[in-house]
Amino acid sequence: MSENADWRRRLTEVRDRSQCRITTWGRRTGRRHTVTIWFAAGDGDTIWLSTLRTDRDWPKNVAKNPDVEIEIGDLRLRGEARTVSDEALCRRIEEALRSKYLVARIGGWFGLRPQAVYQVRVSGAA
Repeated sequence: MSENADWRRRLTEVRDRSQCRITTWGRRTGRRHTVTIWFAAGDGDTIWLSTLRTDRDWPKNVAKNPDVEIEIGDLRLRGEARTVSDEALCRRIEEALRSKYLVARIGGWFGLRPQAVYQVRVSGAA
C-alpha cells in the first residue's frame, strides 16, 4: 500500500477520536507550538478545526504560517491550515463539530459559535 493510501486509510480509522494535537510554528520565535484541540474529519484529505477565540496562539501562528502538523493518536500528518470564509462550508464544519461534541452542541443552543473555523488540507504523513 502506498504511503498516501495508508495515511488516508488511517485518517478514516481515527476520525472518531476525541482530540487531536496541532503543531504550529511561532509567529515571532519560529519555535514549535503544540496544543490539544477538538477536530472533525472532513472530506478525503481534510481536517476541520475551530476556535472560540482567535486571540489564542495557534490561530495567530496559522495566520502567519499555515504549515501545521496534526497528531491523532499515533497518526502524524502534515498539512496547510486556512481560515474558512465560505459561509456554507463554515456552517457545515460547525455542524460536524456540534454533531461530534455534546458541549459544542449545547453551546450552539445558546448561540455560541466559533470565532473562526479552519480547513487543514493534509499533504501527507509527518
